[in-house]
Amino acid sequence: DNRKKVDAMNKAAAELSLANDFIFGEVMRQPENVKPLLEAVLEKKIAEITYIEKQQDIKDGFELHGVRLDISLEDSERTQYAVEMQTGSAYDLERRIRYYQSSLDRRTLEVSERYRDLKSSYVIFVCTDDYYGRGLALYKRKSVIDGAEDLAYKDGSHAYILNAAFTTPNTNEPALEFLRYVNARYRRLAIDISGSEYLTQIDRAVEDLKSDKGKVERLMTLAAKLKDERWIGRQEGAHDAHVGMVKK
Repeated sequence: DNRKKVDAMNKAAAELSLANDFIFGEVMRQPENVKPLLEAVLEKKIAEITYIEKQQDIKDGFELHGVRLDISLEDSERTQYAVEMQTGSAYDLERRIRYYQSSLDRRTLEVSERYRDLKSSYVIFVCTDDYYGRGLALYKRKSVIDGAEDLAYKDGSHAYILNAAFTTPNTNEPALEFLRYVNARYRRLAIDISGSEYLTQIDRAVEDLKSDKGKVERLMTLAAKLKDERWIGRQEGAHDAHVGMVKK
């Protein structure tokens, strides 16, 4: 039984890629890995990264739920960024983005500061599947005034939903290359990344992380716990709904 468990874990570990949210979080907490991605997606240079929220070391007490994203950071201009990997079918991304952005705002606005001091924020989801089903590589939120669409609603918040399974390349080539890499590794497809220094760097970071057997085991244990927590949450939700109907 132990040998079967070890073999199963080794097989699962070998299939891990950047699309795994824990792997993504560990790799992208390094400024040299996340900064080029942000600049590619946003199509602009960003200021020096001065802060990255480092969640607790991977251990049983790790906070698995709430507003913690895979990666949360700010630059020297105090612009806030939150980046998350989403595998498989996603639900309620718009409301999750709203929740994450409000959390970033509460964290960064000091008591003595005014609303005008609120810094810009970017929430970016990298999705393995097409959330909207339109084939776009990038779905970028744009806020306008109803009835006066030429007026931009500028509250400083931005939302980007990236689609690794895109068919329409509506963004720049560096961002597209990254999405092709995510898609290939997630679906175990062949891809040549030898011509990209950045993707080679990312791929090496992933493999280095996977080679740490102790950390991989803890990552997979956490993933299993998270899956169990979600199942329990669904069961409790169904039970509460049933109780509510009975009471009525």
